[in-house]
Amino acid sequence: MPRTKGKKPLSQARILRAAVRYADKSGIESLNIRRLAGLLDAGAMSLYHYYASKDELLDAMVEFVAAEICQPEPDVPWREAITAISVSAHRAMTKHQWVCGIWSQRTLGPRKLAYMESILRVLREGGFSVADACDAYHAITVHIEGFALHAAGFPVKPKDVQSVAAGFLASVEEPESIPYFIEHVQHHVDHPGATDPFGMMLGMILDGFEARLVEEAGGSMHTQGGDR
Repeated sequence: MPRTKGKKPLSQARILRAAVRYADKSGIESLNIRRLAGLLDAGAMSLYHYYASKDELLDAMVEFVAAEICQPEPDVPWREAITAISVSAHRAMTKHQWVCGIWSQRTLGPRKLAYMESILRVLREGGFSVADACDAYHAITVHIEGFALHAAGFPVKPKDVQSVAAGFLASVEEPESIPYFIEHVQHHVDHPGATDPFGMMLGMILDGFEARLVEEAGGSMHTQGGDR
């Protein structure tokens, strides 16, 4: 007699992957243990053996996303390393847009802590003072998280920006009352996808901190010279 094919065994990893796939498609608001059990063809109580609550599952899902963020290569210049981490984090949060609304709310797990530590380590070992490293860390992470959150909630898809912008320009009755905003929208019509806004703004942030680092290094050298 042919063997009856049994159900796939449950595991934390399998449940977690299913939860992330569901969230990527449908968001996390409607995600719950019972619905996830149905997707896995399992009883709800069997899932509670692996995740005691939705909160515990969400913590694991945030860790899943954090694990996709790259760690910097050793001996890479600080600016190159920060750019690599930031781009990787931006890519992960854009891929899993549901994470943007809960990233700062969940328990700090080891993978998210490793991501946060990597930014601070690169800055401190790159010559930043504690104070400047703190300022730069917050500017960088707010840019990453804020950009992803804005993209997740923005009603216009990137491929539709040009046509929506052109439609807006055609509909404005008193363009003279908002000349700079009209200019801004016209720029998007004339230059669709001409820049990488995330990378450009990240570069501007790093430019500012690099200038501060150079200025403080010069001031330190001047002070040491004056003490001789």
